[in-house]
Amino acid sequence: MPRCSSCSAPLPAKSIICSYCNTRNDIDLSTPAKKVEISFASDRICPDCRVNLRSVDVGKNGSFLVEKCFECYGLFFDNQELERMLEERMKNSYWIDYYKVHSLLQNPRHHDSVVYRRCPVCSELMQRQNYKKHSGVIMDVCATDGVWLDAGELKQLLEWIELGGHNKNRIRKEITDKTILSQKKEEKRARLNHKSQEGDNGRSSQKRALNPDPYTSMLSDFFSS
Repeated sequence: MPRCSSCSAPLPAKSIICSYCNTRNDIDLSTPAKKVEISFASDRICPDCRVNLRSVDVGKNGSFLVEKCFECYGLFFDNQELERMLEERMKNSYWIDYYKVHSLLQNPRHHDSVVYRRCPVCSELMQRQNYKKHSGVIMDVCATDGVWLDAGELKQLLEWIELGGHNKNRIRKEITDKTILSQKKEEKRARLNHKSQEGDNGRSSQKRALNPDPYTSMLSDFFSS
């Protein structure tokens, strides 16, 4: 049974918050982190601290350089770099822990404030985007140069992926598709039943026409005479 990293009490099955000491517990990401190696100073500028970023190798299978601010610990990824890093986490993941994803979103590592920052490369204002629309991590995005993440937001994304948060749209689409298919089957079955009933009614009408009841025949004869 998982236990709280602070007080060692058993953790709730559906939350990342300890019921006893209220500590936010990390999601086990399983893969050990590679030792970070600072390679060289960059000419890119931190959008918050206004100091030069430094290039850091965060690759596990070969070199993978990103820029990091060593004052606020924000990270800058060139275009497509963040996706490349996260794709490996998303492979072979087909489930979602709805309860823990909800708990994760309610207890973010970084409490975002609405600030429009300038790109570390071109100094143009970046746009704020919620990664994958429902991750809860608001990135600062420059369409030309890349993505800025505040301290803790990369870990939040990795935890969200580990719990299957990125599968939400896929699972919702699968459920929707199955529901639509089921509805179509029911509609088809109802149409077939309706046609069958119409056929039965038609045969009954023909039978009544061939064998009219005596009272109707008597009235018909009376009014025709």
